[in-house]
Amino acid sequence: MRGQTNLFALVVALVLLTGATVVGVSLADAALAGADREPIERHAAAATADRLTAADSPVTTRANVLNASRVAALNASRLRELAPTAGAGDVRVALDDRTVVEWGAPGGGWTVRRSVVVRSRAEPRLIRANLSRRSTVTVPGGVGRATVTLDPGPNTTLRSVRANDRVVLHDGGGLNTTATVHLDRYEPTTLRVDAGANATGRVAVTYRPRIVDDRVLTVTVDA
Repeated sequence: MRGQTNLFALVVALVLLTGATVVGVSLADAALAGADREPIERHAAAATADRLTAADSPVTTRANVLNASRVAALNASRLRELAPTAGAGDVRVALDDRTVVEWGAPGGGWTVRRSVVVRSRAEPRLIRANLSRRSTVTVPGGVGRATVTLDPGPNTTLRSVRANDRVVLHDGGGLNTTATVHLDRYEPTTLRVDAGANATGRVAVTYRPRIVDDRVLTVTVDA
């Protein structure tokens, strides 16, 4: 009787040992598989983020400065062309919490974050001035160009327009035109029409202000 009890105990111990071994091997295999995937995911996520924020990237105006309209046009096929390593698995590209591009269903994987600036343009703004009252119009900083329309009144000759201290339009015979002028985008610009004390007429300036937002770009690759 005692021998049967010992035999039964031995069988139970062997079963438990076998089960524990199988579970241990399975966990080890899973850990090794995860370790194998991690460098691939990390490399793919970092390479994709670097490509999207590079100075020569099609979606940037300079390094780490994203053009909002170009980012909005980004899709999965375009991203694969720009960053082939993104095809290593399921991918999500997001700005803050808003997904920009996604394929598959990345539920884990490796995530890389980059601090970026996103630039966009607001609706055009128009400033008009009556030359009999004032001859200057100020455009805020961040604007690289503006459209100037000059409409001189009777017996008035407008020969030049200055942007701060720089002449951007000039005609000795008189200006009566609409033209685009380039401005210094790093500081406010005062456009001044050279007109006499008794000048009449109108000047109109149209420009698009730039909107600059600080964001976090995240790239997740789940292989």
